[in-house]
Amino acid sequence: MQPSRAKARPVPTTRLIGRRTGPQTAGLPLVAKGGLALVVVAFGALVLLNAPGLVGAFVGGIGNALGGVVGKISATGAPSPTDLVLPPAPSLTVPSQPYTNQPKLDLTGTIPNSIAGQSGDTIRIYRAVGSAAPAQVAEIPVPSSPTFTVPAVALATGSDAFTATIVSSAGESPPSIAVTYILDQAKPKITISSPAKNAIVNGTAATIKGQTQAGSSISARNEANGVTAVATADNTGAFTVVIALAAGVNGITVTSTDPAGNTGSVVISVQRGTGKLSVRLTASAYHLNAAKPNTITMKVVVLDPNGAPLTGANVTLSLTWPSDGTQPYQLQKVTDSNGTTTFKTTIPATVAGKGEIAVIVDTTDYGQATSQVPLTFQ
Repeated sequence: MQPSRAKARPVPTTRLIGRRTGPQTAGLPLVAKGGLALVVVAFGALVLLNAPGLVGAFVGGIGNALGGVVGKISATGAPSPTDLVLPPAPSLTVPSQPYTNQPKLDLTGTIPNSIAGQSGDTIRIYRAVGSAAPAQVAEIPVPSSPTFTVPAVALATGSDAFTATIVSSAGESPPSIAVTYILDQAKPKITISSPAKNAIVNGTAATIKGQTQAGSSISARNEANGVTAVATADNTGAFTVVIALAAGVNGITVTSTDPAGNTGSVVISVQRGTGKLSVRLTASAYHLNAAKPNTITMKVVVLDPNGAPLTGANVTLSLTWPSDGTQPYQLQKVTDSNGTTTFKTTIPATVAGKGEIAVIVDTTDYGQATSQVPLTFQ
């Protein structure tokens, strides 16, 4: 009978915490161990007695670290502050006439309804003179209504560009669109190109031409007859004004009022001439055969008082002949650049007797003139 063999189990290796598994050094005697412990305790007490701040610093460091962690956790969960929103820009009233001769003016404008009446908010006015940078010139509280007026804002000579902003607790708004005023206190100059000084003008009116500041209002007053005529200088400053003349010498004051309201004047003197409008009337025939139809051509030439052909004169011609109630021939025409107009018609057969060609000429500058020539029907 064989002896039984039990299967040997492996014994697990257990590592004891704090115990070395390697070779051990010889243990200290009990008396030595006790003395060493006393030395360690004494040293620790000495450190605590001589450096109490070390313990406080250590404890404080731990507190600060914990506080920082808690602070970060708290800050992460807190909501973000509301963003500040700048107020919207106001609007300034655009002037209908930017030119002025007044050194101060009242600026007007509007603000949004949401800004009106806001306590502590203000409206600032900035002015840029010429090409200079804008500078603040006025500030007023926002009014309770959407419209505002900034009184007595000073102007500098030349171009003044104004902008406005709104200032609130959130900051200053963007500037408004600029409006520009032009301070002009100089009198406009006037130069008369025609008529010449002491010129003789043949006609009922004088045409005055000259140069002044662009856009100025022109007024011409004739002291001889009390008549006043007006005109406006164009964008180059050129002007033309027509004024009626009296007999003899006419003293005429021409005044220019510029867009800013400044005025300048000159006086010219002209003499109305004694020349008259001239009309020459001719016909292709003056003696006609009454027993048959006659074609006739009539020519009218109109000359001004200086003897030059007059363009645009209104000519009314009437032709009569002896008849038994037939209506006379009548027609109106206008003279051409040569001062001439021509009429042509056929006169029916009629009875013997007398007829006539008559013309009436009407002009704007030289009044009216007439002329007649007789016709004979045989």
